[in-house]
Amino acid sequence: MGTSVGGINAAYLAANAHRPLSEAVAGGADVWRNLRYRDAMRSLLSGSALSRLGRFVGTFLGLRVAAVSSLLDTAPLRKTLNRVIEFERIAANVADDATPLHAVGVIATAYETGRSIVFHQGGETPPTNEERAIDYVAAQLTNVHVLASGAIPIVFPAVEVTEPASCRGWYGDGGARLNAPLDPALELGAERVIVIGLNSAEVGDEPTVTTEPDLFDGASSLLGVLADQLTTDVATLTAVNEAVEQGTDSGRDEPSRKIPYIFIVPSGRLTIGHIALDVYKRHYKSARALLRFPNLALLGRILDAARNPMHAELYSYLFLGREFIDELIELGRTDAQRWLDTEHDQWPWRVQRPTEP
Repeated sequence: MGTSVGGINAAYLAANAHRPLSEAVAGGADVWRNLRYRDAMRSLLSGSALSRLGRFVGTFLGLRVAAVSSLLDTAPLRKTLNRVIEFERIAANVADDATPLHAVGVIATAYETGRSIVFHQGGETPPTNEERAIDYVAAQLTNVHVLASGAIPIVFPAVEVTEPASCRGWYGDGGARLNAPLDPALELGAERVIVIGLNSAEVGDEPTVTTEPDLFDGASSLLGVLADQLTTDVATLTAVNEAVEQGTDSGRDEPSRKIPYIFIVPSGRLTIGHIALDVYKRHYKSARALLRFPNLALLGRILDAARNPMHAELYSYLFLGREFIDELIELGRTDAQRWLDTEHDQWPWRVQRPTEP
């Protein structure tokens, strides 16, 4: 189950569920290592980008120009997804009892209603969750559903989904409303969950903004809201587990069961921002980098990524540079090892809240 960039990983793992897990994960890491800016977005110096800039200016001046759908154009990503993910293999893996895959889903946000739509392949379609505005739709997953799940509002264009016809419409990033798709995973039959977050809810002692915040600082602070939502959802899961243990009402409509979980996040709220800041300064900030890596270097200047970790955190969402991706993979290994080195009530799984020291 994945939302936003996690939708790409979910679809990739589903398409490779017939392979040994270690082999599938290693293949996924190689996919990310070899992705470049041109594989996901049109050049900032392309004709379409310059036309978009002209329309921005025209809109500002009140001229009659075509509407601007987004800051960046992700047209190349459609072809890239079909190249790296065998979508037709997902159906075979879901149907094969020899694979561990029962169902896979990606979440997108419907622009028309603002609801979270879980496009799932495999499993029975769960009922609508009105409390959290979640709808479930059986679908044959394609690059369109994955694109929709990761279409960050304003930055990336909305994606039109035409299949299934009952959910035809425009969609954007699923993480805007449902950053941690725990409910959909449980509804589709998950018995254990591994939650991977990009931002810790822990607040460090180091100040990150020492002057008046600008619009990029404000946008970055919204990422903290998603981190808090992720942590809250995991806390809710532990509360359900404890209610089941005590035999009390968990608040869920269906009979409850304890769900062991693993929760992997960086140690600090802006850990990824600090990494992005360091890599950008070392490899992409110089004048020479503008010639060698014009898109990443120019984008870093537009976002003023060298200003502070909050600016760099925003930049990290678009930072398809090998040096940065290698650092992220290593960070993931470090965070996972920290979890494995910690005692849990059902090691390596946790069911209840950790005991306070």
